[in-house]
Parts: sequence; structure tokens; C-alpha cells
Amino acid sequence: MAPRKVDTLYIFARDGSCLYLRKFAGEMKQDAKEVEIEKKNMFGLLFTLKTFVNSITPRNLDEQEKEPIRYFQTAQYQLHYMETASGLRFAASTPPNTRNMQVALGRIYRLYVDYVLRNPSYRVGTVINLAGFNQRVDAYVREIAG
Repeated sequence: MAPRKVDTLYIFARDGSCLYLRKFAGEMKQDAKEVEIEKKNMFGLLFTLKTFVNSITPRNLDEQEKEPIRYFQTAQYQLHYMETASGLRFAASTPPNTRNMQVALGRIYRLYVDYVLRNPSYRVGTVINLAGFNQRVDAYVREIAG
């Protein structure tokens, strides 16, 4: 297995708006229109994949299997996914054959709670642009990359 490394991290609100996009590998697109298209495409992929999987999954899932999508893989990347009870969606793009990132996404969610939701200057549902959160996420991504 390849070492765990996050190329891109997305956080989406329940309504599909992208609250956070952070690139750790490659160049961030400079054209705002291209960035918006990427965000919409990623949310659309996640929404469609979840809808499809839920339509073909047996309904007798136990409590731990309520979310049948954890990741999928192509020849170029792997996309890890976690949805919270409140409808926040966390997605991390990694190199192929990266180990399961559910624990890492859970840790990033805890960072979100600690450094975003508990920040009195943050308005829920708005784009996340908080230096403390960015620093903690950057440090954690470096840590898991080994």
C-alpha cells in the first residue's frame, strides 16, 4: 500500500455548496470559473454516486453500515468520502491504493468542529477561510503522509 497522502480536500455543506477546497499536491487552478466547475463536478459526482449506491444496496444495513460509500478508486486516484449526521460531506482525493482514510476524515471533522464551528467569527454555511483551521489541517496532512 502507498503511504497515506491527501492531494485535495473538499468539505461540502448539505446544500452542495463547497465550504472548503484545499490542494496539497499540484497547482491550484487560478481561473475562478474552473475552480467553481471543479467544485460542482465533485459534489455532483458524490451526490450521484451516493444516490446510485443507495438504490442498489439492500435496506437491511446495520448501524455501522448506514453509509455504504467510503471510497472508490480509478487508475489515477482514489476518492475517500465521509458524511456527517448534519449532512456535511468530507472528500479527500489521494493516490491510488491509499489505505482507507475514514479515520483521517474523522480527525479532519474534529478539527472542523474545534477550529471552525467553535470560532465565534465563523458563520455556519459560509466558506471556511480561517488560518487556525488551515494550519491544523496542513499539519495533519503532513503527519499522515509520513
